[in-house]
Amino acid sequence: MSDMRKIYIACLLLSCMATAATAQTYDIIERRNSWNAGANVTGIMMDSVTTSYAELYGNNHHGDFRNSYEAEKSWSAGAVAKSITHLKSYSLTGSFSFDHTSGKNMSGSMFIHPGFYPVDLLEFTPGRKNLQTYAFMGGIATDIAPNWRLGGKVDFAASNYSKRKDLRHTNYRLDLTVAPSVMYHSGELAIGFSYIFNKNSESVKAEVIGTAETSYNAFLDKGLMYGAYEAWNGSGIHLSESGINGFPIKELSHGAALQLQWKGFYGEFGYTHSSGSAGEREAIWFKFPTHRIASRLSYRFKQGNKEHFLRLNLQWSHLANNENVTSKETVNGITTTHVHGSNRIFEKDAFFANPEYELLSPRGEFRAGSELSVFKSLATQMYPYIASEKMLCSRTYISSVLHTGKFDLKAAVSFSTGSFTEKSRTVGTSTEPGDPPYRLTDEYNLRNEYATATHATFQLGLRYHFNKGIYAEVQGSYTHGFNLNHIEGSSRWNETVKLGYTF
Repeated sequence: MSDMRKIYIACLLLSCMATAATAQTYDIIERRNSWNAGANVTGIMMDSVTTSYAELYGNNHHGDFRNSYEAEKSWSAGAVAKSITHLKSYSLTGSFSFDHTSGKNMSGSMFIHPGFYPVDLLEFTPGRKNLQTYAFMGGIATDIAPNWRLGGKVDFAASNYSKRKDLRHTNYRLDLTVAPSVMYHSGELAIGFSYIFNKNSESVKAEVIGTAETSYNAFLDKGLMYGAYEAWNGSGIHLSESGINGFPIKELSHGAALQLQWKGFYGEFGYTHSSGSAGEREAIWFKFPTHRIASRLSYRFKQGNKEHFLRLNLQWSHLANNENVTSKETVNGITTTHVHGSNRIFEKDAFFANPEYELLSPRGEFRAGSELSVFKSLATQMYPYIASEKMLCSRTYISSVLHTGKFDLKAAVSFSTGSFTEKSRTVGTSTEPGDPPYRLTDEYNLRNEYATATHATFQLGLRYHFNKGIYAEVQGSYTHGFNLNHIEGSSRWNETVKLGYTF
């Protein structure tokens, strides 16, 4: 892309944002009620506007500015429908979505959401991968007394992931959240409480069809890209364990959240404890408990016919991963796994902050904010070697929509940057230490560069409203990375087409 073209796009985006305006879409109605972003579904009754939409979409992604597990070229298509409905004595909210994504020449992480769990599995044979995701959410809230409300929400998602070229693999992932809630309200005061239960799990099943001329290797990342690199069916990878179907991993969480609203102020504070494990039955290879704290603060005020929103989201988590020391004993054809103890191999602290401002007026909306993430990781996979890492990532964004007649002209721009530092050392020992644990250095450098690379993203979109709530939309975005050393290229493009109906 020439310099003149970049300058032209930037000027066009800024001119659009200077005159931003939009119609009252589903997203605006959902965001203006701060309760909708939290766990307490009874908060939907703090608003009275009924809104729904259904949409079909298609996406196309291409370019070399990407993570190691992403495809250079990929496409996706799907459908989504969402609704908030208010009736006489109760309110309903719900959504349904389906997405199919396909990418060429993909390798790297075998998980559906790389980085979600403290361990990762990597393979190195490029091939096509297909991902299908089904999700639905349903919630209901009702008045049970003059000042009391009761409700509950269920959020469910299921995914299928497959690669059909050796080393091939098939994944199944489930994610379920249940949150019963209660609210007391009187005048401009409202107090809520929610119990939160979550269960997520994923199973990675790898295989090779036929007789391979060469052995396919895999890598088990146990933290900071230290781990086991060997044949995919080796004992250190856990992809081919006797009596276990693939590599199963799961997390079970219990938590609670407290909400408070007084006039234009809203606040939520929640705590969740998760118990995670990899393996099944007696063969548990890893256990990783996690503590999470999250808070959401917002303030809403009016100025004539304009509405202003100030928001601040904060999150903190601490994860510790313990690797079990196991042995197997076979007696009369029956194999039993014994756990002799465990070693702390990885710890991670994560902090996230997101301040945001939003303006709504009869003519439109404008949003601006920033995201700051701080990660501190400690890998102690093998005594006496210790590796620590501190990573800082930031992102600043501005977005707006110009609503004029039957057209919505959308524009957004964001700028991201970051840095990381790493330290390695050995603790004091009277004997000569052995070889350090194996590290996949190239992968470590590429992932860290992608997470911290300075890059800018520009986006433009145009929506046309037909009669009776039907609309069509096209979007395009361009991302450019700067000063790259490990990522193949500096450009990434995305095109999107949508057809929807609001009712």
